[in-house]
Amino acid sequence: MENVIKRGMANLWKGKEAVGGKLYLTSQHLTHEAHKMNINKEKVEIKLSDIDHLEFYTNKVLGLPLMKNGLKVVDKENQQYKFVVNKRANWKNEIEALL
Repeated sequence: MENVIKRGMANLWKGKEAVGGKLYLTSQHLTHEAHKMNINKEKVEIKLSDIDHLEFYTNKVLGLPLMKNGLKVVDKENQQYKFVVNKRANWKNEIEALL
């Protein structure tokens, strides 16, 4: 089993659903594990070697761009994963250090 470098609470946007769960960073993967109470419980695992780049985005509240807590992971096939995390700059820096 891989050692966890960083972990924290995170939502992963799947369509219009923000799937609550935990985000784990290891030396090889970024993994989102959904809470059991979600409708969509699928685990998402992204190989770090498949990541092309990371971006910040701002989440909207009542249509207004207010929440600066979005981290977008874009893979080499241009698939996008939009996470809502605390301290997104820390997450971005730690992931990029491993790329």
